Amino acid sequence: MSNTEDPSTFKHSLTHHRFTAEEADWGFTQFAELRDVMAAPDSESRPLLERGQVRISAFLRVVKDPLGVLWHNFHNYSSRKHTGYVGLRNQGATCYMNSLLQSLYFTTEFRNAVYQIPTENDDPKKSVALALQRVFYNLQGSDDPVDTTELTKSFGWDSLESFMQHDVQEFNRVLQDNLETKMKGTVVDGAVARLFEGKMKSYIRCVDVEYESSRVENYYDISLNVKGCATLRDSFANYCEVETLDGENKYQAEGFGLQAARKGVIFESFPPVLQLQLKRFEYDFQRDAMVKINDRHEFPPTIDLGDFLSEDADRSQPWTYVLHGVLVHSGDLHSGHYFGLLRPTIEDVWYRFDDDRVVPVTPGEVFEEYYGGDLAVPGARGRPAVKRFTNAYMLVYIREALRDDVLGGEAPVPAHLLRRVQEDRAEEERRQREREELATTVPVKVVSDAQFSRHQAFDLSYFDQRQPADNALFVERMPRDMPLRAFIAHYAARTGQAPDSFRLWIMVGRVNKTVRCEAPLVGATMDLTLAQVLENRMPRWTELRLYCEPRTATSPADFLENKPSSRLSMVHAKFFDTALYQMRGVGSLYVQADQHVRDIIPELRALAGLSPQTPITLYEEVKPALVEEMNTALTFQSAEIQSGDIICFQITDADALRVPAFFDEVQHRISVRFVPRTPRADEEYGSTGSTPEPAPLVLTASSKTPYDQVAQWLAERVDMHDPLKLRFYTVSPTGQPRQAVRRTPTAALADMLPNAMFIQPALNSEGLQEFTVMYERLEVDIVQIESMRSIRVTYVGRTMRDETVLDVLVPKAGSVKALMEATYAKVDQLLRAQRGADVQPLSLRYYEVGCHRITNILTGDELMSSICTTGLTEIVAELCTSDMLPTSAIDTDSSRHVEVFHFYRGLTHAHSLPFMFAILPNEVWSDTWERLQRKLGMSEMELKNLGVVCGPQGVLHLRQCRVIQGSVSDRTESPVVDQTRASNTPPMDADTEVNASVMSDNSMNGVESDTLCLWDLLQQMKNDVTDVIPEVGIADILALHHVDRSSRHRNLHHERAIRILN
Repeated sequence: MSNTEDPSTFKHSLTHHRFTAEEADWGFTQFAELRDVMAAPDSESRPLLERGQVRISAFLRVVKDPLGVLWHNFHNYSSRKHTGYVGLRNQGATCYMNSLLQSLYFTTEFRNAVYQIPTENDDPKKSVALALQRVFYNLQGSDDPVDTTELTKSFGWDSLESFMQHDVQEFNRVLQDNLETKMKGTVVDGAVARLFEGKMKSYIRCVDVEYESSRVENYYDISLNVKGCATLRDSFANYCEVETLDGENKYQAEGFGLQAARKGVIFESFPPVLQLQLKRFEYDFQRDAMVKINDRHEFPPTIDLGDFLSEDADRSQPWTYVLHGVLVHSGDLHSGHYFGLLRPTIEDVWYRFDDDRVVPVTPGEVFEEYYGGDLAVPGARGRPAVKRFTNAYMLVYIREALRDDVLGGEAPVPAHLLRRVQEDRAEEERRQREREELATTVPVKVVSDAQFSRHQAFDLSYFDQRQPADNALFVERMPRDMPLRAFIAHYAARTGQAPDSFRLWIMVGRVNKTVRCEAPLVGATMDLTLAQVLENRMPRWTELRLYCEPRTATSPADFLENKPSSRLSMVHAKFFDTALYQMRGVGSLYVQADQHVRDIIPELRALAGLSPQTPITLYEEVKPALVEEMNTALTFQSAEIQSGDIICFQITDADALRVPAFFDEVQHRISVRFVPRTPRADEEYGSTGSTPEPAPLVLTASSKTPYDQVAQWLAERVDMHDPLKLRFYTVSPTGQPRQAVRRTPTAALADMLPNAMFIQPALNSEGLQEFTVMYERLEVDIVQIESMRSIRVTYVGRTMRDETVLDVLVPKAGSVKALMEATYAKVDQLLRAQRGADVQPLSLRYYEVGCHRITNILTGDELMSSICTTGLTEIVAELCTSDMLPTSAIDTDSSRHVEVFHFYRGLTHAHSLPFMFAILPNEVWSDTWERLQRKLGMSEMELKNLGVVCGPQGVLHLRQCRVIQGSVSDRTESPVVDQTRASNTPPMDADTEVNASVMSDNSMNGVESDTLCLWDLLQQMKNDVTDVIPEVGIADILALHHVDRSSRHRNLHHERAIRILN
C-alpha cells in the first residue's frame, strides 16, 4: 500500500500460503490501522491516502514444490497416499523407539528374519517377537499410523515407562539381545549377528621387540566422538588413533621387561549393516554436568572404510558403505524429540519418518540440515549465528556390495500372523459396530414387583452388576428414537402381559444417593421417544430406569391416562421376617398427604400375611446408611413421605434383630474365599505336617465381623482346636500372600482384605463382592508369634549364586546373638535336607546390607532394635569356606577382608548382593582373580564383560579408584574395553565420563596380572588417599562393574534401566 504520487511512502506485509481446495481464497484480515493510512507519521512525510486515493499493489510469487509438502497444513494428510509408507504412533515419549523401528523395518533382510521366528503359540501380550511381527506387517499394509502399545506391553512396560525417554542405542541392544535369544535353534539362528556384528582388535604392540598382546572382540555398533572431529572419517581416525607407551609409561611385556609400545584399536571386519552412534552427550568438567555436543559433524553419502581395517582383513570386495538412514535428535540434554530420515530402497529418495507422519525430503536436507553447528543467517551482518539443536545422533550405513541382499527380497508373511491379524480386524469391526450401536441405542432397565419381592438390599433393586443373576431385571438396548408407546407394547410382549395391565414409572436418582420412582409415564408422555424421556428426567444418566406398576382392582379408571393427584403418593412396602432373617418386598400402596402413618398399619399387616393384632414397627429407608424408625402419630406430609419412598416394617420384638442392623449387615456383606497358604520350608513356625490342605472355604458375612469370630468359624471347618493357631494374610492382585494380619482387639474381617485403592473385586452370582484371604496353620500360638520379630536373612553359600532367603523368628527384645543362633540352626537344617547327614560344622559371617552395600558387620552384641530399622536393609549370612583360600593361608591370620560390591556406571549406582572377600599378602592378581571367579559363580560371558576397580573404603568417585581389569567406561583407546557394551547414553552418572579421562593412568596392563599384588596396591592407595573416612569396619573395597541382570527382584534401591522382561 503506497502513496499514488510518492511510492517511497508505503506499508507492506509478507506471507505465504499453499492453495488447496479447502483454502482457495487467501488474504490479510489486518493490514494497516486506519489512522496510519489517513495521517502522516511526521510533518515531513506524506500520508498513504491523499485526495481519497491510495495505491494497492500485490506481488505474487509461485514457488515450485517438488515434494508436495511445502507450507502444508497436514489437515487430512495421508502418509500412505502421498509417500506409500505409514508412521508409528507416539505413546508419549516413544519417538526414539519409532525412529529405530522404522530403520529396522526397512532393513529387509532383518524384517524377513523376524517374520521367520516361530511364534504360532506365543501370547501377543508377552512375546516381543510376535508383537514386532505384527508391527512390521501393519507397516506393510495399514493405511493408518501403526500403534505400538502391544509391543511395549510385551516388553513388560507400563504406561508410565511409555512416557519416559530412553536412549535409542541401549534400547536397540536390548531389543536385539531379546530377538537373538528367540531365534536360537530356529532357521534364522544367528541372523542378527550376520547383519549387525563386526569384529575389532585391541592391541599393544612393542616397538623394539617382536611381541604383541591383543584381543579380538565382537561389536554391534560403534560409538564415535563428535567433539573435535569435523567429519565422519575424522571420527574413525580418532577411534583408531594409536597411543605410544614410552618413558615412565612403558609396557611390561612378558619375557622382555619394560618396552616402548603402541596401543590402539583396528577393525577386523565391518558388518553388512553398520550402526554408528555419534557421541552427542558428554561430561563437561567446567560445568560439572552432562551437556549435548551440537558441533558440526559432516557425514558423507558414501564412505570407504578399508583404511581402518587390519592388514589381514578380507578385501575380496570393497568396503564401501552407503548411507541408509539418519536418526536425528532435536532438543537439549533434558528434553528432545527423535525422528528418522530413511532411504527405504536403493533409489536416492529420502523420507522423514516423524512418528505418525511420513513426508518426502530432499537429499540436500538430509546432508546439510542435520550436520549440526551454527546456522548462518543470510544478510544478518554482525549478528551471531543461530545455534542449532537438531542434529544427527545415529547413522546407518549399508555395505554397497551387499546392499541388494540386505534391502532386496521380500519374505512371505507367516500364515498364523495373517490369521491373527484378520481375527483382530474382525474383532475391531465388531467393536466398531458396538460403538455405533451404543450411539444409536439406549439401555432400558425395568424392575417389577417380581424382582422387588426378592430384593434383599436397599431401594427397589440394584441396577448394576450387584443384582443377582437369579433375580435379573428386564434389560435391553432399544433405539433412542423409539416412542415410549412402542416400547410399552414391546415390553408387554416380552413379559407376557397386556399393554393396558400396567403402567411405567420413571426412576430418578435423588441427592441422598437413592434411586426412586418419580412419576408415571402416562398421557402425552407416551408420544415421547426413549431418548427424550431420559433427557427430560435424568440427562446425566446413560440408561433409562423404569418401574412397572401392575394394574389392580383398586386402580382408578384413568390409570393409563392421568397421574395421581399431588396429595396422593405411591409408597413401597418391605417386610423383614426376623425368623427367616429375610427382607422381601410386599407391594405398593397409595397414601394421602393428611393421612396418619398409623392408618396404613392394617394394610401393611395384610400385605405381609400377618394377623390383625400383630404389633409391627415401621421404618423409612432414608438413604443407604440411614434407616429411621417412623413416628406413626405423624401425617405422611409431616413425615415428609413422597411418591417412591420405601417403608419397611417388622414384628415388634425387643430381642429380635432390627431393620437398621439388618441393612447395615447387608451393606457390608461380602463373600470371602479362604485358601490355605503353604509355608516355605524355611519358616519354622509353619505347620510341616503332610496332611493335605482342605479346599477353599467360602464365608458370606459382614466385613465388620470380629477377627476372633472369623478365626473360630474357620477353625471349626479345618479341624483346628485352637483358632489362635491360625494366621491370616491379605492377598495381592496377582494372588500372592502379602503381609500377615495382626490380631488386635478391634481387628475385623475388613482388615484381612486388600486396600480398595489397589484392587477392584469381582462380583459373584449373588452380586456380592468376592475377596480371597489366605490362612496358615501354625505350630505356635499367634499371640506368641506377635511378641516376636520375623527377620529376613539371605544365606549365601559357597558361591554368590548359591543364595537362599530365610525367614527367622526371634524375640523383639534381646541381642543379635539370638538371630545368629536361629539362622545357624535353619542353615544347618537346610544343608542337611540337601546333602544328608554328612554336613561339617558351619562358620557363618553376618552383616547388614543397605542399598547393596555393607553397612554393618554384626558381632552378636548388638540389640535387635538396632538392625533392619528402615526397611531398606537386610541381613546376610555368608558361609566362610576354607577352599576359597590357598592351603598356605588356611589357619593363619595373614589375610584381611575387603568389601566386594557390584555397580553400574558409578559407585553410587550399586546393585546385587555385596560380600566379604579375603586378600593375601604376596598373592598375585591372577591367583586372586581365580579365587574371586569361584566365589562369584558367574558364567564366562558374564566374567568377560566384568570391570574391576579397587580403592579405600568410603570413596564416592571412580577417579579415586584404580581400574584393575575390564571396562568401566566407553574409552576406546584401551585394549580391554568391551566395545559391544560401550554406551552413548545421556546423563546417568558423571563418574562414567570422569573415569574415561583417567582410564589410561589408572588401568592395569594385560600382563601385569602376573606381577600385580592387590594387597600392596590397596596399601599404596590407602597411603595416597587421606580424605576418605571408612563408614564400616572394612578398610578397602573391590567394586565389580557390570549391568544388573540378576537382582532386580530385590526390594532394595537399584538403578532403573531399560528392560525387556522376557
